[in-house]
Amino acid sequence: MSGHLPDSYGRLASYAHRHAAGVVVYEQGASLDRFFVVLRGRLDFEVVAESGDTEVVAQAFPGDLAGHVAAFTGRPTSASARASGESVILAVPVDRAIDAFREAPELALLLVRSFAEPDRPRQVPAEDDLPPASVVEGDVLRVKGEVNEAFFFLDTVVCPVDGTHFEFVRVRTRAVRPTARDTDFHVRYTSVDPTRYSVVVCPSCGYASYLDDFGDVDEEIRGRLWADRAARLPLLGHPLSGERTTQDAVTVMDLAIRCYDLRGGGPSREAVLFHRRAWVEREAGNRVAEAEWLRRAREAYRGAFEQDSRLTDDSALRAAYLVGDISLRLDEPNEGAPWLETVIRRADSKTQSGLIRMARDRLHDARIQLRGGDRAAS
Repeated sequence: MSGHLPDSYGRLASYAHRHAAGVVVYEQGASLDRFFVVLRGRLDFEVVAESGDTEVVAQAFPGDLAGHVAAFTGRPTSASARASGESVILAVPVDRAIDAFREAPELALLLVRSFAEPDRPRQVPAEDDLPPASVVEGDVLRVKGEVNEAFFFLDTVVCPVDGTHFEFVRVRTRAVRPTARDTDFHVRYTSVDPTRYSVVVCPSCGYASYLDDFGDVDEEIRGRLWADRAARLPLLGHPLSGERTTQDAVTVMDLAIRCYDLRGGGPSREAVLFHRRAWVEREAGNRVAEAEWLRRAREAYRGAFEQDSRLTDDSALRAAYLVGDISLRLDEPNEGAPWLETVIRRADSKTQSGLIRMARDRLHDARIQLRGGDRAAS
């Protein structure tokens, strides 16, 4: 046991488990009957990114708690927890918590502090934080119909526009099965497509947003979104909190585009939304509509590259690559080639080798197009 941990934790040895590197301690969306404390090693908290890959969103180190919010509130876990290396983890059943607290009072104090100070560094993912008590105790709009628990789990959120507390489905990490990726990063799946569920939609007022900034709405923006609700409701048609069809995916993206426009999302956010909208049309086989949305996405990516000072170097080069790739998809190689050359020239060969390789491949495609060839975009 690490020296900085309380000596009393030694009396909790019966709860200790050793995990090899890569072992999943609990899954995203799990209902827990115990909470965890890292004694040695590290836990990585993983969620499904829009690309379909898993993404580490937070970490827990020796002395940190994990899974305690889910265990004590009954909410599903918002991330899976995976041992980063060989780790020793306490797993304390909730129904034996009092006994554990008697043996190690410092553990009770740690738990109290974790709820009293949810923003304390080196904690579990922020989205696991407990909402205000008034929200938890209020009525919740439930997802209608059955939910396939092999693919989804239920979570809740409060709409910042009209205050509705509602359930929505989230995709389980283990349910994602990507099979191929297009050159513009569109991922194809054999199972559930997580990009269809990345935007949360309020079933009451039609406010739509990515979960990571769902609540980032000040009073001025809230006023705009509130005034626009009557125009959104005809688009909503039916609640979009449960499983979604292809047509639902269209509606979700149209609502998100409308809401982010009212929020002033900027060219970077616009580019992503327009691009996702084009993907929906691609999946449906609507080539003309896809091209229209790709043009809008290309202009937004161009604007982000040229105007958005908040972009990191990696994000700026990714935007430049997408301007080039989309131009080839629109059969405009003269427009795309200079952007792909920009990526090759500016990217760091050590940290961005994958992007450089993709840019070179697409530049080769551009030259074939310029010579009158017909190598299709994939």
